[in-house]
Amino acid sequence: MKHTSKVLALLTTWIWLSCAPSINYLTTSVPEEGGIKFTQFTNDDEVALGPSIRRNAVTGVLEWYAAPLIAISPDGSRLSFLGKKDNKDNIFIKNTAGGRSTIQRTFRNQVNDMAFSPDGSKIAFTDSRLDQLGNFIDSDIYMINTTEGAAVQQVTTTPLVELGPCFAPDGKSLYFTKSDGGRYYIWNVNLQSSLLTQYSEGFTPALSKDGKMLVITRNNKSTTRGEIWSIDLVTGTETLILNSEKMGFSSPQLSPDGELIVCVGSTEKLTNTPENLNIYTIRPDGTRLTQLTFHPGHDVSPVWAPDGKSIYFISQRGNPTGKFNVWRMEFNK
Repeated sequence: MKHTSKVLALLTTWIWLSCAPSINYLTTSVPEEGGIKFTQFTNDDEVALGPSIRRNAVTGVLEWYAAPLIAISPDGSRLSFLGKKDNKDNIFIKNTAGGRSTIQRTFRNQVNDMAFSPDGSKIAFTDSRLDQLGNFIDSDIYMINTTEGAAVQQVTTTPLVELGPCFAPDGKSLYFTKSDGGRYYIWNVNLQSSLLTQYSEGFTPALSKDGKMLVITRNNKSTTRGEIWSIDLVTGTETLILNSEKMGFSSPQLSPDGELIVCVGSTEKLTNTPENLNIYTIRPDGTRLTQLTFHPGHDVSPVWAPDGKSIYFISQRGNPTGKFNVWRMEFNK
């Protein structure tokens, strides 16, 4: 039987964090976000419930599902996201140029995350079976053509939980997270030979455009909070980029020019504001940490547009009940 742990600031169950009723989800932005243009990309009936978010009952640390919930095609013309239909979460695709038309691309039981191939022709995704408590019973990685055909190729078949795939720049292999007894490791699978290679401890891998740098998340063994690390795939050097005793970080994505990392981070709970999740950027050398979003709802799962001029993410803003939608914000360095 596969291990039933989830990845990260990944959760053991699909439990929602109870948010204070005073949160004004209906606002689309707050004064701290002045000067940033936010655009809602999906409709309220399109997106699945959203990421799992909870507070650990033992440590009190905020935890969340960190693998990518949305993906942008390399040419920037399509966005894929998780939608719910017939009580099942699957991949839906929408044109970034606008319009209300969406295409359902997978017809599985529980799709959790996704990634486009470098040429945009395929989508890798995770499909899982959950028990009644929301724990993973089975989780493997699959691939499907982006625009047509029903054939699904199973990529991983090991007796462990595999999540969060991302393609190497040449499209010949996939990096992903594998859970092994409660710990998480970065692996690579060659799509032609099926050869599996273990790289490092961590999860949510993302690659630089040249394929030489891997950015990942690791949980600090003392605080249990997420940290952002980089791995030089040429030299093997591992570098801590971002950590905090009071905040957790996850889901790093390198900008197209490689000069910035966008990620999710928790904010410290203050007297008048709850601890929530927001979007941050930081340089790969660990300098210039910048908080981009300040909405009292949660903002998660950021991805860069291919031109680096905007960031797509999942957010509770603009909805009276706090339902998640895909949003886009303009970005200027």
